Amino acid sequence: MTTADVPAWVFFLPPLWIGGWITASILYRRNHGKPIVPKMPDGALYRERMASGANNSHWIGRIGGASGCLIVAVTSRELVITPYFPFNLMFLPEIYGLEVREPVSGIRAIEARRSFFRDTLIVHFSDGRSFRLILRDPDAFRQALRRS
Repeated sequence: MTTADVPAWVFFLPPLWIGGWITASILYRRNHGKPIVPKMPDGALYRERMASGANNSHWIGRIGGASGCLIVAVTSRELVITPYFPFNLMFLPEIYGLEVREPVSGIRAIEARRSFFRDTLIVHFSDGRSFRLILRDPDAFRQALRRS
């Protein structure tokens, strides 16, 4: 079979497939009260855009991760971690566990590690989950958690 034998409409299938997944993920986010374009929370004590990290709680989260596309914020009440647009589409945050909204009281410990020549923070939650973060200013992050 040559390309001359393939109907012209077949070449539109991949973009339609991807567009369908994007549309489905937008509808899912709207139905579950999640923002399409996440914004930094008002009054954040710590804020960073373009952080990296991964959900350490399960194997698929550890291999998925996010490199330079996370919003990390600490408010007086909670820790917020979410990918920014368009990295929050196509169900990537749901598959890899990249969205976290955790009360500050639910953080059990923060562990500093050195991995691949980077300083990494492991945030341990009360329910046994953990999230690995690579931040530009880890000390300011810890300070904001202490203040909240």
